[in-house]
Amino acid sequence: MPSIPAAHREAFEAYLAGPSRIREAVTGLDQTRLSQRPAGSEWSVRDVIIHLSDAELVRAERLRRIVAEESPELRPFDQDLWKRRLAYLWRDPELALTLLELLCHANAELLRQLDAAGWERSGLHPEFGPMTVGRLVRLGADHFADHAAHIRALRNALAETPRA
Repeated sequence: MPSIPAAHREAFEAYLAGPSRIREAVTGLDQTRLSQRPAGSEWSVRDVIIHLSDAELVRAERLRRIVAEESPELRPFDQDLWKRRLAYLWRDPELALTLLELLCHANAELLRQLDAAGWERSGLHPEFGPMTVGRLVRLGADHFADHAAHIRALRNALAETPRA
């Protein structure tokens, strides 16, 4: 079985730890706080959790297409449109976290099967250009880190906000 190439090991480990970082960041929030948007914010913690789950669905599809197809076109998605039209306010954040964990582990299982050349396979994103497997994983790790920090910032703002 191939091992994760050294050049991608740190990104892979950070990616794999991402869902745990998100779960840790939301621990202890009740349903009211999950749904509240602090003053000046367009996103609640619930919105961020659902967004991460939806984004990971997109990442899983992109990863599989890059590995299976030759230079596939990778479609962008509009996160604000998805938030509006996919009922983020009413979706279950615990289910979304569980899905996020499962998708990440399923992606990791596939990534562990790739040799060094597999990590260099790429698709073409119309906004970001060529997207290798390695870059997709690095972006995933960064996405989790950014949103863990975003959730902590929202929590801090909520601590100063009266309950609705």
